Amino acid sequence: MTRQPFATIAAVALLSTGSALGALQSPYRTLDDKFAPPPRTSLEAWKPRAAYLKEHILASAGLLPMPEKTALNPVVSGAVPHADYSVSKVYFESLPGFFVTGNLYKPTGAGPFPAILSPHGHWPYGRLENSDVASVPGRAINLARQGFVVFTYDMIGYNDSRQLKHTFGGQRENLWGLSLAGLQLWNSIRGLDFLESLDFVRRDAIGATGASGGGTQTFLLAAVDDRVAAAAPVNMISLHMQGGCLCENQPGLRLETTNVEIASTIAPRPLLMVSATGDWTTNSMKLEYPAVRSVYRLFDAEDRVQGVQFEAPHNYNRNSREAMYAFMARWLQKAPSDVKRPERNFTPDPLPDVLVFHHRALPNNAVTAEKLTDDWIGAARRQLSGVAQDTRERALRHALGFAETLVSVDRAQAGAATKARHVLLTEADPELEQLLRRASVSTDTIVFTPYDSAAAAKIHHFETYNRTPASQRIADIVSAARAHPGSVLVARGDAALAGVFAAAVAPLRLAILDVGNFDMSSDREFVERLYIPGLRRAGDFDTAVRAAHNRVLIHNAGEEFVIGGATVSRTKLTAREVAERVPKGFR
Repeated sequence: MTRQPFATIAAVALLSTGSALGALQSPYRTLDDKFAPPPRTSLEAWKPRAAYLKEHILASAGLLPMPEKTALNPVVSGAVPHADYSVSKVYFESLPGFFVTGNLYKPTGAGPFPAILSPHGHWPYGRLENSDVASVPGRAINLARQGFVVFTYDMIGYNDSRQLKHTFGGQRENLWGLSLAGLQLWNSIRGLDFLESLDFVRRDAIGATGASGGGTQTFLLAAVDDRVAAAAPVNMISLHMQGGCLCENQPGLRLETTNVEIASTIAPRPLLMVSATGDWTTNSMKLEYPAVRSVYRLFDAEDRVQGVQFEAPHNYNRNSREAMYAFMARWLQKAPSDVKRPERNFTPDPLPDVLVFHHRALPNNAVTAEKLTDDWIGAARRQLSGVAQDTRERALRHALGFAETLVSVDRAQAGAATKARHVLLTEADPELEQLLRRASVSTDTIVFTPYDSAAAAKIHHFETYNRTPASQRIADIVSAARAHPGSVLVARGDAALAGVFAAAVAPLRLAILDVGNFDMSSDREFVERLYIPGLRRAGDFDTAVRAAHNRVLIHNAGEEFVIGGATVSRTKLTAREVAERVPKGFR
């Protein structure tokens, strides 16, 4: 897969009323790009970056604000005893009527025991895969024999997880922060809740490990949830090919970051990086591991990160498992640093003994994909009505792709730029330009970044790495506003919709926006004219206008365009009326 660049503009004609402004052209980012490890200079610089990244993972997964943790209603049944462990069937509700399914492996005795959350990768048999390349039951059985409680659970659409396909999601769902990847992260968080609910589990000693897609789940979970005391993501932390499945690519996740940076946020908690010579982690010991280790060095915790590599294809084989056993024993059982835990022979239980819904219907309250989506959107609407504005603004910034530090600077610039005499236009308007020129106000026309839909369509998981066209319009307006802090923005149509959100994060003095009868009540309208994943989950226009502190004047608004705290006109302003509303301080 090759990188597909934006169409570049060699030169921009200067308009008679001023210069043309636009964002710097750059190539699209792709799944297979090779990224350089980011340099880390100080702990003081890293800590706010790490905090931003952790929150960004949650926001891109639709988990900012965090959904209500409803009752798990766990059912543990069908225990099959063995000489030194037992295995049971488990299901619980991560959301009302949405079931997480798996198996609980428990050592003999009363405990309390350390525990391991064990997501699987994209193996043909999911959590029941048992081959030379990977054995999920094998690692669970051996960990249980070594004194760990283990919960292995299905990725959505695998084995007993029947309610959704492993292709779940779409643009409407993305608007509300609902995605396959986000749901799987939520399931993992609820998996920790389930383990904590067991009286034979030590809450201070819970680890997580998985390979491939399970490795992605492991480091995303460990990044956002400090309850993961030790993490061992296998064959996944890479500076290229950072996850090829929809379940590893929530929209916006890697807009300006990489798996290496994300995994580094686990520091200083113990982290084992297992890699293989036969997949995309082949350069791990030269590139990815040293980069992560440099972050641990900032914490004076280099002994807590370990890297190992095996000559093998993509796997979670015996060698990889034995490295993980020793690592978990050291950090969760206080074993010596040179501990060895060789794997014993094992025999997985027959499938009927471990499949949760073998020849059984799902519980009566199981929801369909449509019902899950409707319930999620309804819960999001209710939750937003009671969420603090600061939280909503943070969620909005993540959806728009702007870090909090930049917003603080922009607000300061906007407040200080009282002598600005610029009006930014999103398209030429000779009549308005003439009126403003008579008032000695200069104008600049923003040049928007071209969007190559054909090139974008060829990029797998485009939205994970790149802005959508609507999001890029906002970025272009913000770029122009930063070039002229304190300017007035005049826009119409889809550019005006972008302008509402640009005003929330850019140093604009005022935005006068013709929104063209946009219907705020319609998800379809958002998809067609303002598609930005997570936008509705963050409170869309209401959050943006509040963040802009009434620096927005909206006109030509339809009956469904209702926002508190904004000046909204149902009629369309003429060029003269727009010019009259440019603040007098400009004249």
